[in-house]
Amino acid sequence: MPRSSRRRWPRVLAAVVAGAVLLTAVVGAGVNHLIGQLQGNITSLDISEELGTTNASSALVFDENGDMKALDLLIIGSDSRTGKGNGGFGSPGQFGGERSDTTILLHVSADRSNAIAVSIPRDTLIDYACTRKGKSYSGTNVKFNEPFTYGGPGCTLKVVNEMTGLNVTNFIKVDFGGFKKIVNAIGGVEVCLKKAVNDEKSGLNLSAGKHVVSGTEALAFVRARSSLGDGSDTSRIRRQQAFISSLSRKVLSSGTLLNPASLIGLLNAATQSLTANPQMADLQNLKELALSMKDIRPSDITFLTMPWKPAGDRANVIENKKKARPVWRAMLNDTAYPPKTAGQPTLSSPPSGIYVDVLNGTTTKGLARKVAKQLKAQGYRVQDVGNAKKPATATTVTFDPNWDTSAKTLAWAAGAKSDATGNGQRMTLTIGPDFTSIKPVVISSAAGDVFSNLNTGDESFCAS
Repeated sequence: MPRSSRRRWPRVLAAVVAGAVLLTAVVGAGVNHLIGQLQGNITSLDISEELGTTNASSALVFDENGDMKALDLLIIGSDSRTGKGNGGFGSPGQFGGERSDTTILLHVSADRSNAIAVSIPRDTLIDYACTRKGKSYSGTNVKFNEPFTYGGPGCTLKVVNEMTGLNVTNFIKVDFGGFKKIVNAIGGVEVCLKKAVNDEKSGLNLSAGKHVVSGTEALAFVRARSSLGDGSDTSRIRRQQAFISSLSRKVLSSGTLLNPASLIGLLNAATQSLTANPQMADLQNLKELALSMKDIRPSDITFLTMPWKPAGDRANVIENKKKARPVWRAMLNDTAYPPKTAGQPTLSSPPSGIYVDVLNGTTTKGLARKVAKQLKAQGYRVQDVGNAKKPATATTVTFDPNWDTSAKTLAWAAGAKSDATGNGQRMTLTIGPDFTSIKPVVISSAAGDVFSNLNTGDESFCAS
């Protein structure tokens, strides 16, 4: 069995971009007349042989009783150098064929109240065996991206089902040729970097802070590896998740969905880059699916990396089965992950690590001291207490974007708006006339796991 070649291209971003566009932009009004044209853009691929199943029912959203079904979907990126827009990247003479790198397993709940998106690192070591077009392929202790190279999407899906205990039959495969077109169609995506970067391999050259990237620069942001973080695939996944979250918020904005020109461009760009199983390749099915998901908010979507641990060779990882089991169980049982605390979003930063100045922006005397006392009682590190320079119209947390998860905890506890214009670790809580009390919080242990790097779609964080 040939060894799987190492690649450094996050093809999954193109897949996620296309998937996100399809599952949100189709909701926009006035696109019915485009269905016939766009249907021909998607390539349909039957993978029933690889999965050892017969063709699934054509129903994607509803069961035989008319009830909504949960959706399990594998989003796969491809590094194919063939096809329009796929050349000119990396070293095409060095690697032949087609590979997958990071892959995302998406679960959308039947009641459409939540979704889980799990990135599976391409450097995960696995065993596999599958059949494609009558030919058998297998490998022992090989990288997760190898099954795709030899057995295609169906072989990768078979590995995922064996790993998770699920029975996933839906997939979307995308090459990166349409990536720049999609990002350009929505006017770019806002990203944030903790430190300046000048990465020769990817071509990314950005200062620290926020930027709106598009085209080649956007591709460089999701490609960059050696000059950011610890240089690993798992570190890069975190930046990909930041990009995906930002892109999803942009696509879901009314400015994008209500602009006919942008909408048509998005739909064309997304569908032209897709290969999918017959159910997912049916645009009417996708439209139904998008409509069923129209009320899901970014805060309802959990992004995480499959819980992993080092393989011991300083290059690869293995699944941490103990920590991964609750994730797969949540998908299998169609429950939220991490488990939800009633009335509270997923929070990962405990009060004990949050430093805050408290300012009174109301005419109520002594309110800042009263609030400071409540904060201290719950473990927050209160620093300065005083009066705001001008009256506040609403309770607000001003924070440095580097401390976004801490700000999320404080803002929810105080019922405050968020203002990411601060600087440094200390935050400022300005009390407005709408303030009631400091609510207690429950911190998710799963969200604090550095190996899974969990975040929700509403979190706008600076990547390293």
